[in-house]
Amino acid sequence: MAMEGKFALLEAAISCGSPTVGTERAYDALVAAGLPALLGDVHCYPMEKLAPCEAYPPNLRHLDTVVEVSRRLRANVLAALEAGERPLVLGGDHSIAMGTLAALGEYYGAEQVAVVYLDAHADINTERTSVSGCIHGMDLAAACGLCTQELTVGRQKVNLLGENLYILGGRSIDPPEYDILHEQGATLYTAQDVGERGMAQVLDEILPALAGKRIHISFDVDSLDPSEFSATGYQIPQGLTWADIHLAVERLLGTGQVCSFECVEYNPTLDRTGKGQADLLDLFGRVCRRWM
Repeated sequence: MAMEGKFALLEAAISCGSPTVGTERAYDALVAAGLPALLGDVHCYPMEKLAPCEAYPPNLRHLDTVVEVSRRLRANVLAALEAGERPLVLGGDHSIAMGTLAALGEYYGAEQVAVVYLDAHADINTERTSVSGCIHGMDLAAACGLCTQELTVGRQKVNLLGENLYILGGRSIDPPEYDILHEQGATLYTAQDVGERGMAQVLDEILPALAGKRIHISFDVDSLDPSEFSATGYQIPQGLTWADIHLAVERLLGTGQVCSFECVEYNPTLDRTGKGQADLLDLFGRVCRRWM
């Protein structure tokens, strides 16, 4: 299952899927810092930055803009896959996962795609359970076909089977989400679970279940403890360490099954020292070297 071809660096420029502003600038900041040169043979897919729509349903904030960005991302990810490129998606808030997963589900088949979701949140609310109405907390529910048809990004409503979803690092999860995770058969390891068992043991437990699947890694920087990473609008204590993230990425890429990698919620406007940027460049360098 080893992937071949050059890298594709895909921008997903949006922040209005969340309550904060700034993540739409992440791609520009990291490209200016030299990310394409770090990746070597890379095809860049920049994206036009859309103004947030002013009218939207109360339970689906900025609906039209969020869906349009994910639709454009879906098209770009599909183009990269069809060209034999390895997609590296750079958000943006986590609503962009709807676009990535729509492309992967269509290209490989929903039953063939396993998602390792490194995040402080479960992001599996629907428009009926979400308190905020922010779509960055609904992307997994949308990908599993649980949301309104308005959140269908691609040709099909179901792009991910819940049983192929593995959330690592969760610690800010809404009560209804626990029920949805259970109903969908998803696997959750909280940050406390990872801390008590160790990331190595967690990976030992989930890797056998990933056998034969295409693996998508979706990394939200808020999975990290704020002492490790602070350049995000969501600093939630008692999170994962960089050592946890590096080990997870290394082990997953080592399977030869990874088909795409996604990084979201980096906010360069909050990166006053540049440490967040440096840490992400280091991570992308590790991904590049291990995925060659």
